[in-house]
Amino acid sequence: MLTISKQTNSGDRVNLADWQLLAQVSQIFRSVSDAFTDQVDIPRGQATVLCVVAKQDGLTQSEIAGQLSVQGATVTNMLQRLEEAGLVNRSRDPEDNRLVRVYLTEAGRQKERSINEQFGNMQELIFKGINDEERALLLRLLQQIILNITEQG
Repeated sequence: MLTISKQTNSGDRVNLADWQLLAQVSQIFRSVSDAFTDQVDIPRGQATVLCVVAKQDGLTQSEIAGQLSVQGATVTNMLQRLEEAGLVNRSRDPEDNRLVRVYLTEAGRQKERSINEQFGNMQELIFKGINDEERALLLRLLQQIILNITEQG
């Protein structure tokens, strides 16, 4: 279980400003992501799934869930919507009938290109005024935060 209120070595309570800043960044990032994916007419979660499949066509639903750190049922629901939209196909693995593999359709490839263009625009906005060294450090620190949090679970 995560401890939000913790004593520091000096005995002072940890300042909630860190938590508030991370929460604010998270909320703003979600809003900006939604605005950018709205421009290509696809929800943020589905856009993320589509991009994962585009990187490696033929993943199983559980592999996609693992890469995104979400529940399998969440991915199943998103894939159903993507399939209904004609962006992906799901088919049983010919060698292991228990597995369902996911493949992009041509329409899915076109949509993924539009999504990547929007994500590129979003990255320009997000990293404006941040040089390459600062960006690399920020990304490394965010990866460490994710690792710290996931190891708690």
